[in-house]
Amino acid sequence: MPCAGTLCLTFDNMGRAREIAEGTASAPDPLEPGLAIGYPRLLGLLDELGLRGTFFIEGWNGLHHPERVQELAARGHEVGLHGWVHEKFGALDKLRAEQLLHDGTASLLRLGIRPAGFRAPRALRGPYATDILRSLAYRYDSSTDVESDPPGADYYSVKLGLLAPELAHIPWRYAMVDSMQYLRHPVRPRTPAELETSWIAAIDGTAATQATTTVVIHAFVSGVNDERFAVVRKVLTHARKRNLEIITAGALAERVLARRP
Repeated sequence: MPCAGTLCLTFDNMGRAREIAEGTASAPDPLEPGLAIGYPRLLGLLDELGLRGTFFIEGWNGLHHPERVQELAARGHEVGLHGWVHEKFGALDKLRAEQLLHDGTASLLRLGIRPAGFRAPRALRGPYATDILRSLAYRYDSSTDVESDPPGADYYSVKLGLLAPELAHIPWRYAMVDSMQYLRHPVRPRTPAELETSWIAAIDGTAATQATTTVVIHAFVSGVNDERFAVVRKVLTHARKRNLEIITAGALAERVLARRP
């Protein structure tokens, strides 16, 4: 039976990298809730459902939590780069962006992981990432150059494309990012019940139109709270029931690159 649409399954952030960037922490903490609780719960769920996703991880974690990063690859998931310490990547000057992409890549390479994809922390790609990623032989970027979803567009479907002849673009919508909906919604924070309704509708729309949708999940947001974790379970279970193809960003990127003229 052919698949009814595609769900690109992705996860962002690990440990205290985000707090390091914000200046609210100065050292790694193995008991950070996202790392200690969220990651085991999410990884267990993926194993239970037989799913594989892409985890965009800050290079800082390659130094401070190497075993946790290697665990992702060992369990069959893709590991992409998510900056160095979740800095505001789109605002960096060229030299700093180049340094952090080189350092982040080297950190993962030291673990035997060759990242094919990059997602800019704080969402925005900035003016320099594309050329730097090409120089480092990345296969795709999964960042954005807009600060909100375009008005009047489907809130879930994405259009795959190329940023350069050899660099695919795997986009996403802010409506499909758990941290944006729960923590930074422009009107008010969404409840788990509201997000469940929205994301289930997105899955149904994706199936009905054979579209592609990218979901972005954070362990510290949806992995540590029981109600939010239940939403992830229900949405992924529903996606399987609707016969969506659930794949990694890297697998999706290779399809885009294979269609190049």
